[in-house]
Amino acid sequence: MIKITSALSLVIFMTFVNITGALRIFRNNDEISREQIPKMEGLRDLFRAGNNDLVYIEGTRTYDTLRYGDSDGQLPFNVTFTDRLANNWKIVINSQSDDVTLVIPTGTQMFWFGGDDSRTRTGSDAQTSWAQVQFTYQPGSWWKAAGVRISFNGYKEANAGEWSVDTARWNEILDLAKKGVEITGAVMDQVAQGAAIYASGGAAGEE
Repeated sequence: MIKITSALSLVIFMTFVNITGALRIFRNNDEISREQIPKMEGLRDLFRAGNNDLVYIEGTRTYDTLRYGDSDGQLPFNVTFTDRLANNWKIVINSQSDDVTLVIPTGTQMFWFGGDDSRTRTGSDAQTSWAQVQFTYQPGSWWKAAGVRISFNGYKEANAGEWSVDTARWNEILDLAKKGVEITGAVMDQVAQGAAIYASGGAAGEE
């Protein structure tokens, strides 16, 4: 009886894990962990090292919800989008406790895909060049399906014309973060070197 009970408990536990799952993040089809995503303070430190900074734009905080009625509000929920510097992202919400925050380059609007609507638009201030975006599970109700709540906060670069992040530098920042490098002002030289390599037509990290 003890063996049967233990085996049954294991089956129940594994079934629970399978049902609840875990949040997954993909960038350009490669899966990454939340620890491999640049954090806001790290990026700000990087900008400060270049005599710049990221500054929150008052009044840009908005909330949108993607509803998944077409799948009867059943997990998982996929959210896809493309940042301003052409990286493709996919967030997979697998449980009601999933919660992740990203910092991405953006513009005056972002489009989110995956819900019942063909796309959901978030508009922002004309000065917006970056955003801190949070994705969380949103419960349903009698008249609305469950979904994903998107919290958006717009940021601008403090000193136009100073050190900034272009496509090459953003790719280098993401690649360094994926390798486990903490993004701070101390990695400025690596980012600058990576951008120079991209500009010359090579691949980042080549000798």
